[in-house]
Amino acid sequence: MNILGPSSFVEGQSGLSSQFSGAVHPQHLQEVERQMNAVSRIIRTGTLAILCGSLVWGCAEKPAQVTDQALQALQIAKEAGAMEYAPEDFRLAEDEYQKAQEEIATQDNAFVLMRNYDEAKTLLAKVVLDAEQAKTKAETNKQQAKTDAEAAIILAKSTLDNAKNLFAQAPKGKGTQADLQALQGDLQAAETTLAEIEPILAKEDFLGVKAKAESVMELATRVHEQVAHAMQKAGKAKA
Repeated sequence: MNILGPSSFVEGQSGLSSQFSGAVHPQHLQEVERQMNAVSRIIRTGTLAILCGSLVWGCAEKPAQVTDQALQALQIAKEAGAMEYAPEDFRLAEDEYQKAQEEIATQDNAFVLMRNYDEAKTLLAKVVLDAEQAKTKAETNKQQAKTDAEAAIILAKSTLDNAKNLFAQAPKGKGTQADLQALQGDLQAAETTLAEIEPILAKEDFLGVKAKAESVMELATRVHEQVAHAMQKAGKAKA
């Protein structure tokens, strides 16, 4: 079927006017031309309406809702300690969110009828899943870190007490004053570090607590070893 466009239709009506000009009453001819003009306007209007509808239908909608969901999931994971206790999983979710934003920007710059946000939506949905996984892993790792930190505190206190008790028995005499002062300084540093643990523990920074406890143990162990070595050396000298 051959369907005439608006321009062809107008040309056709001119031809008809020529054919009927000699046989049709002028008033009838004017009425026919008026009706044809009206039909032509309807066709033009309909064509424009179809074109506008196609533009609206073809314009893809930005994934605003899923973007908000992804941001919320990242924030919840962050508040659960994912940055500290599940850093790799959290970083993966953040990277995926960045890729999604780059894809959205690419589609924003594309021709309106060519925009497609499906890939961005897929990435954002994955952000939500990975952020939730990071949150779950962070909660598990944080609980384990708490257990490890509490055990480290107990061991640090015990190690420091042993070092202090042994230091009290350190041989004193000529040439030992400088060594004793150095060891005394280590014990004081260990005491100071141990006192810093409590406020860190209150903030639930269990990784920081463990690091402080290990520092106390390192200082105390060094004092203990050096005093034990000095006592052994002094005993041999007496013998």
